[in-house]
Amino acid sequence: MLPLLTLVLSVTAPTAPTADLLLEGGMIYRTADARPDRASVVVARGKILFVGDPARARELAGGARVMDLRGKFVFPGWTDAHLHLLGVGKALDIANLRGAADAEAAADRMVISARSLPAGAWVEGRGWDQNLWPGARFPTASELDRVLPDRPALARRVDGHAIWVNSAALRAAGLDAATREPEGGRILRLPDGSPSGVFVDQAMDLVVRAIPGASAADRERWLLIGANACARAGLTGVQDASGYDAEEIAVLEQLAARGALPIRVYATVSPEPGALAGFFARGPRVGGGGDFLTVRAIKAYADGALGSRGAALLEDYSDEPGSRGLLVTPPERLDEIARAARQNGWQLWIHAIGDRGNRVALDAFAQSAATSPEAAAGGWRPRIEHAQVIAPEDFPRFAQNGVIASIQPTHATSDMGWAELRLGRSRIAGAYAWQRLKASGARLAGGSDAPVESEKPLDGFHAAVTREDLSGRPPGGWRPGEKLSRREALALFTADAAFAAFEERTRGRIEVGYEADLTVLARDPMTIPEAEIPAIPVAMTVVGGRLAYAAAP
Repeated sequence: MLPLLTLVLSVTAPTAPTADLLLEGGMIYRTADARPDRASVVVARGKILFVGDPARARELAGGARVMDLRGKFVFPGWTDAHLHLLGVGKALDIANLRGAADAEAAADRMVISARSLPAGAWVEGRGWDQNLWPGARFPTASELDRVLPDRPALARRVDGHAIWVNSAALRAAGLDAATREPEGGRILRLPDGSPSGVFVDQAMDLVVRAIPGASAADRERWLLIGANACARAGLTGVQDASGYDAEEIAVLEQLAARGALPIRVYATVSPEPGALAGFFARGPRVGGGGDFLTVRAIKAYADGALGSRGAALLEDYSDEPGSRGLLVTPPERLDEIARAARQNGWQLWIHAIGDRGNRVALDAFAQSAATSPEAAAGGWRPRIEHAQVIAPEDFPRFAQNGVIASIQPTHATSDMGWAELRLGRSRIAGAYAWQRLKASGARLAGGSDAPVESEKPLDGFHAAVTREDLSGRPPGGWRPGEKLSRREALALFTADAAFAAFEERTRGRIEVGYEADLTVLARDPMTIPEAEIPAIPVAMTVVGGRLAYAAAP
């Protein structure tokens, strides 16, 4: 007869979870630093149960679904550390102005979009860039009036920091020569003082507030369009830099509750005082496992964008003497937000592009740490989004204050044609300076800023390792000393992105106990010729053990 203790143990000992999925026949990159090996992955209840010997995996898998990867390459799930999910979806739902040859061509695309809209509805588009047009001239309302004289039209610049509208939109918003610029905004004007049709940064709200608000159904549709586009691109998660209000967060929560989100979303909330008080009262929401939504970060803005000359600089723009850009949030308000975030246990992201914008953001983080040192237990991992132009003396301050530099590699290859015109030869040395940031001790994370750029992470990976655009220009890369190695670039979108969201113990590696978030590629970006990286097909995107996307056989 067995002893009583043995009987008790046989009854109470936990049983191994039943496997759901077996992935075999692939080459596995367990971490960004590891060499690939021909191993199998067993998934149970959304987590990795086993990774290793194929024969042992077969034993553990039992009756699990088996997927033969046929030599494809498996990576820890790629994550975009800076993306605007609702914006990605909406951009796919309105006129696409990216690549338009001039203002007239962009206006013609708006007309095509208008044909599918109800009478009287605002016509919207996104993606124009005057830097690519003859003379790099900003457009005016008259180009839109030519084709859309009677209904309001609004087109966002590629970076989202300027809008271009027609006269009907100006009338709908009640704007004229007497309209004053808000703090942190700029209205481009005609010689008679009337608005030209282009509004920069905080001035955009003068027009945007006249647009009828989006419904919850619109928001849900755009979020799902965006999320599914990301899954097709191989992303298992996104860190959403939109700074949502309570209504938008409610839509995300409803999608998460229904299990409708195909990928993980780490969302940021608005820093507006009323909204922030409500979020602080509720406290952070930390997802994981089958809950694909986390809400624990705030998104604030220090300045505007370099392309529209809204980035705040310490000295004048080289191509516009007398202008130093815009601080879209007063420094004292940034200090308040940083202090409140730290005290309430929320992460803070600050958008900062110009060298003055980055300095103001670093000052806010340093000030909050000095006034609330006790809140640092466990780390609050403050982030500067873009970290695009940095004064030489400010590079060490990232590591000194534990500030993560959240970079978007494709911004360098998109901006390289005109960035030095804005900054001059001296300041360009501190711009898009990824190796210089790493050498200073800063931690990085990688994203796209989609829909400003493509949501495809392979484009960002390619830009990081080559500093060439998709056509291979310039050969050898722009300022090539700032290139990242392939392993450094892979870490940006896996382990580094996980750390930037407090997820390094659950995501960013293929390891037992980690979330079964996997990106499967048809070819190996770590070894193939650099020029071929962007065209690698995504074979499969697995999130929490669920198939979020699979290419057709």
